[in-house]
Amino acid sequence: MPSLVKEFEKRQPVFQVLTGPRQVGKTTIARQVMEKLPFPSVYASADSPLPPGPEWIETQWRRAEVEADRSAGAVLLVFDEVQKVRGWSESLKDRWDAARRAPRDIRLLVL
Repeated sequence: MPSLVKEFEKRQPVFQVLTGPRQVGKTTIARQVMEKLPFPSVYASADSPLPPGPEWIETQWRRAEVEADRSAGAVLLVFDEVQKVRGWSESLKDRWDAARRAPRDIRLLVL
């Protein structure tokens, strides 16, 4: 976990993916990383009875943008259970690509 914290503290675009079987502690690690970082985080879980659509990713990204504007610095956006979102990979790629052209510093952790 310390190396993951160091990655997010770098001053460059960071997109990390944390994978593993169910119930091994991915969410726990993400929460520990969020606590150790010197900047705010936005946590979003797609674990719901009805799978969310791609608009869910857009909504969560907007939450991170609002936090980035409020704090005037970096923000870690954590997507938990992202595989449950319909069309998640295309939506996430589109948002990431668009964000690279924007002035906000949103760093991403996907579980």
